[in-house]
Amino acid sequence: MKVKGLGIVTMVCCFCLVLAWLAFAQAAGKAPYKIGVNLELTGPWAEVTKTVKQAMTMEVDLINARGGVDGHPLELVIEDNGFDQGRAAAIMNKFSRDKNILAVVGPFEDPLQATTRAIAEREGITNIIICPSNPTVRGLKQRWSFNIAQSDIVVSQKLVDLCLARKYKTVLVFPGNWPLALSLANYFKKFGEEKGIKVIVSAETHAPSDIDMTPQLIKLKPIIEKEKVDCLYACTGGPPGPIIVKNMRALGMKTPVIGTHAFGFGFIIALGGAAMEGVEFAAGKPVVPDQLDNADPIRPIVVDFDKRMQARYKVGADQIAGHAHDATWLVYDALKRCSGKVTRGAFRDALEATKGFKACHGIYNYSPQDHDGLSKEDMVFIRIEGGKFKRITFAGNR
Repeated sequence: MKVKGLGIVTMVCCFCLVLAWLAFAQAAGKAPYKIGVNLELTGPWAEVTKTVKQAMTMEVDLINARGGVDGHPLELVIEDNGFDQGRAAAIMNKFSRDKNILAVVGPFEDPLQATTRAIAEREGITNIIICPSNPTVRGLKQRWSFNIAQSDIVVSQKLVDLCLARKYKTVLVFPGNWPLALSLANYFKKFGEEKGIKVIVSAETHAPSDIDMTPQLIKLKPIIEKEKVDCLYACTGGPPGPIIVKNMRALGMKTPVIGTHAFGFGFIIALGGAAMEGVEFAAGKPVVPDQLDNADPIRPIVVDFDKRMQARYKVGADQIAGHAHDATWLVYDALKRCSGKVTRGAFRDALEATKGFKACHGIYNYSPQDHDGLSKEDMVFIRIEGGKFKRITFAGNR
């Protein structure tokens, strides 16, 4: 009887193993859900977009190690647009024609986004934008485009809050000569003046490829002295930020500097070195993962992501890595809510229905009227101190 009982148990175990193997084989055989990635992997934004690629790759690997999306692996199809508008459009058209690609992440820079957003509307494919785009583009209320980063309006309002906390009365803005930087400058002026700050937007500008801003800064010195400027707003992104600060200090200009959220990238301090000491800005929470409030509901997410970035790439989380993390997991969450009926339209509808989704940069809420997702409350104030990013807080304003 014992032998017979043992035989039954063995048969049951074998049956269960067969079922498990069949389930595994079925999952392994499911077609991948493909996501196009359209990035400036060469050109002036290469250092930034490399981080996007790394973070998205790491998160997709984690998702697939956990079984993908209901057994379907996620697959990134990555293309380099070379910071060229024509190439960015060609890549977007290529992705649109591939019916296996459900959505496209990128491009990074504002002028390229405007083109891909238009293609997304025409072709009916979701375009997820990871870098802030100017409100003129966002204001089009395009049905197929969704934003990850805070808008120029939100970023500018937060930076005005910083200036008020520091009691700056006069601010000189030195903007980049591209649409996103100019939009940030104009909104900062608008919101600053509404709060009683005198904002001077310089006629001197700079390009993303400039490697020395000394000539422009020499022209700005008399303005700083005459207007008794309290701080200079380096309204820029990428390498120009630390170059501006280094050039200022080399000229003996001791005026405090504030920057955009784009100062929250890991390489910024490395490029600027000791000159970056004391620079302040408003940015996303991934910039200071270990300095978030214990009660912050997204703290565990940011801390975990930061640890995994350090383990894999030897660098921690930063502003742009956090955007890449959030884009990837928003895609995963929307695909899960498609309940197996995954089409481009179903994915778009699921993403638009996102509510209370916790990620690195904050809690995302989308709706048919709002494709921005985040708010000013999802940002924090940062100061570069001792060669590191340090969170700063002010009474009544965190």
